[in-house]
Amino acid sequence: MSRTLINDCLNKIGEKVILNGWIANIRDHGQIAFIDLRDWSGNVQIVTNEKIEYGKEWVMEIEGIVKKRDDKAVNLKVPTGTIEIEATKITVLNKSETPPFPIDSDGTELEENLRLKYRYLDLRRHRLAEIIKKKHKYILAVRNWMDQNGFTEIITPLLTTSSPEGARDFLIPSRIHKGKFFVLPQAPQQFKQLLMVSGVDRYFQIAPCARDEDPRADRHAGVFYQIDIEISFPTIDIIFDTAEKLMKDTISTIAPQKNIATFPFPRITYTDAMNKYGSDKPDIRFGLELQDVTDLLKNKTDFNVFNSADVIKTIIVPNGSAFSKTQINTLESASKEKGAKGLAYVKVTDTGFDSGISKFLEPLKSELIKNLKLNVGDLLVFVADDLKVANKSLGYVRNLLGTMLNLNDPNLLSFAWITGFPFYEINDQGKLDFGHNPFSMPKGGAAALDSQDPLSIESMQYDLTLNGFELASGSIRNHEPETMVKAFEKVGYGRDEVIKKFGGMYNAFHFGAPPHGGWAIGLDRLLMLLLDEPNIRDIYAFPLSSNGVDVMMGAPGVVDQQQLDDVGLSIVNEKNKKQEK
Repeated sequence: MSRTLINDCLNKIGEKVILNGWIANIRDHGQIAFIDLRDWSGNVQIVTNEKIEYGKEWVMEIEGIVKKRDDKAVNLKVPTGTIEIEATKITVLNKSETPPFPIDSDGTELEENLRLKYRYLDLRRHRLAEIIKKKHKYILAVRNWMDQNGFTEIITPLLTTSSPEGARDFLIPSRIHKGKFFVLPQAPQQFKQLLMVSGVDRYFQIAPCARDEDPRADRHAGVFYQIDIEISFPTIDIIFDTAEKLMKDTISTIAPQKNIATFPFPRITYTDAMNKYGSDKPDIRFGLELQDVTDLLKNKTDFNVFNSADVIKTIIVPNGSAFSKTQINTLESASKEKGAKGLAYVKVTDTGFDSGISKFLEPLKSELIKNLKLNVGDLLVFVADDLKVANKSLGYVRNLLGTMLNLNDPNLLSFAWITGFPFYEINDQGKLDFGHNPFSMPKGGAAALDSQDPLSIESMQYDLTLNGFELASGSIRNHEPETMVKAFEKVGYGRDEVIKKFGGMYNAFHFGAPPHGGWAIGLDRLLMLLLDEPNIRDIYAFPLSSNGVDVMMGAPGVVDQQQLDDVGLSIVNEKNKKQEK
């Protein structure tokens, strides 16, 4: 007689079964005892009159008869609540020490590093087991969809060479070629472009991407995964249509309660996104758009903060006049966090303006009410600064307002394409740098690089956003070798350096490279949003901690001297290094 999974017992009433699993709970009533047994498929109640000498998380084999519960004993909170197993034989397969934490909760009340240290126990809890199952189911749906739509899955190398893709590389020293290094790929970018040169029509991969970045709640440290595609001879519409249909056709497999707000997805230019929402990844589930009131207010009042600013922007909050001083202080703190010097505000009443800077705006109340279409009960919040700070800080306030006013419905999926990104930008060091993917095609090609101010050149780059998160990035790629060289020369790379660093692509582009483009959707971030998980680390079976450490396996860790000698490395003691200086 073979083993039966617990959830399969629902179809075996009256039959004898053998179950294997872990003891989730025990309720001993003396003459009779109840054991909650758990396996990968679910939980079920075991009834026995044997003396209980077992403990939680012991591994058991239980033979018994599947019985239908009495109507009064039915438990509708669990899928197997209509049945129980009348045990005829109980065998202990392995004992367990007392777990360091309860496993019958969702785990969010526990200190995260403790959970991660015993992750193999943590994964026994229902919430995390369901995430693993749904992740598998979603990846399978993606693979099936790709296959049905003409894509070929191709695995690209994990050992490659360094290239400037926006993050620090993970270095791998070579034993055979001492003094030289492989890196883990930040993305399969160059390889998927080379596949297009190879004649592959439509490539995809569930691709690992290794980036030495600081982790966040929505960004896993070390390695994350992308649904990565590339298409030969595309148009923007083909590329966008592919992502839109993939999302529409696969999301319901694990999140049928989610609804896509607008289909096809709206397209918003980068400039409009920054000006209207203060973000290049706007949450468009709600309005509260930023409005420029510079012409209405600058040099029109005695309020010097407005008069000395480049721009004045506002958000009109319907019924926001009920906000307390504490709530407004919270908004002001948020604006300062993103660089604003402060947050001015005024409330609209049936007699005019009240609170905040109302004394300065009272003379303009008729004009403001008319031009801004204000209503009694509205709250206006203002930031006056240069355009970049005003947009960024007020955009952050807007997101906070969406949360405070419960405007961001978690079951509404508001996708949006952001287009028209700047090809170049000024980086934190004050130097010209790529705004996004350096392998994107500049709008206008080589001619634009020769004739335009670099900061005015648009990139054929686009992002897909979802509910305030960047979900995907992509572009029509640069497939012309001399255009690629010119693009890198603008940010300080010499021609010989470009050819040396990107020799594979540079050489390949001389042999009939087709126009091509694609995108990469952040798989784990998408699942985080679809499964309503606030922390991306729980989307991974074995994640790194919030400071990038594997507390279960002890990585990163030290290696022995022989391993260092094999690759020609030595460890420099930071204390001695400072003393030498």
